[in-house]
Amino acid sequence: MNLLKAAQRTVSLSIDGMREAVTAVAERVAVRVRIGKLHLQSQDAEARLEQAYKSLGQHLFANRELSDPTNTILPPLQERIRSERQTLLELRDKLASQYDEALAASLLRLQEDLKEGGAMVERVTVSPGAHADGKVLRALALPEEVRLVFIRRSNCSMIPSPDLILKAGDQITLIGKRSAVPEALHILRN
Repeated sequence: MNLLKAAQRTVSLSIDGMREAVTAVAERVAVRVRIGKLHLQSQDAEARLEQAYKSLGQHLFANRELSDPTNTILPPLQERIRSERQTLLELRDKLASQYDEALAASLLRLQEDLKEGGAMVERVTVSPGAHADGKVLRALALPEEVRLVFIRRSNCSMIPSPDLILKAGDQITLIGKRSAVPEALHILRN
């Protein structure tokens, strides 16, 4: 009897886990579909705006006299351009918010996964005169459980390679076991 109850509980937990996984995948797919639709709408709005600009240019070329009071085509074209430009700006704002939402959700999942696995992400700036300042990355005795994943130097973004020479002011994003990260931070800062 206990074996049957244990089996039922295991099946129940498995079904709950599968349901959560399917829900998470469905949410990600829904966000990607929304982003795809917004991209298509944005491209369509850009095409309409480009066509409106072409129409305006053709009209201006054909009727070089802008002060003509009988000009009935120019005001509607200008209004069409304003409207299409506003539509495009709204679509771009929606698209940016969808990207932000998708990125935030992915980063939160990453952070949760790292916490559960006893790891963490940290960002550190190489201090002037620090042990790492002017050193080749492979020459640093960083803990085995830590990886440098990204370096920002001024306006440049770099993926670290073993031959990279670190410089003061480099902003380094690293990932590693929670117990090993403090040692890496010490090497990079001091």
